[in-house]
Amino acid sequence: MPPRSLILVAASLCAGGLAVLPYFHDSDLVLLREHLNHPFAFGALACLLTACAALGLRWRWLRVLIAVLAGLGASGALFVALVALSFTATEEAGFVDGPAPYRIRLQQSPAGFGPDSVMRLSLRRDDGLLSKEWDLGCINDDDPDDAFDSVKWTGPSSVEIRVTDGRTFPIALDPASGRPQSTTALNC
Repeated sequence: MPPRSLILVAASLCAGGLAVLPYFHDSDLVLLREHLNHPFAFGALACLLTACAALGLRWRWLRVLIAVLAGLGASGALFVALVALSFTATEEAGFVDGPAPYRIRLQQSPAGFGPDSVMRLSLRRDDGLLSKEWDLGCINDDDPDDAFDSVKWTGPSSVEIRVTDGRTFPIALDPASGRPQSTTALNC
């Protein structure tokens, strides 16, 4: 096997490792969550790199077999990615600034096939490449009284989420790390 094929095999293994990483390690780092959490794209890339590496094999039947299997794997990964993307599309709904370096991130997504929507709230601590983000809550508006109304900072280490019927869900933050000590899930 030529050195080029060995390098492509190593690159394929690295891409495959990045594809399975989100399933075994859930990180709070924004860099990993937003930029490396693309398992289907990395899976398709691993399949294509494997097909390119197979071109250096001596036996023609093995080259064709690996290329066909890699093509099927890449096609399957891209198809599943399109299906998953159509059901999990999120839209940025804004940020609520808090005491530096904290912000609350609001994301809205459809809840299934109906008119309902889900509001996801997360707390972000900005620190450059080491920025972290934690889940605060998830609110589904399938019941009109349970729809998300607002979120506000009630202190340097406490947040309050309000729904349309006036109920509030206070969340305390760990003073040392900033991590929420609880989360809110309403019909999610």
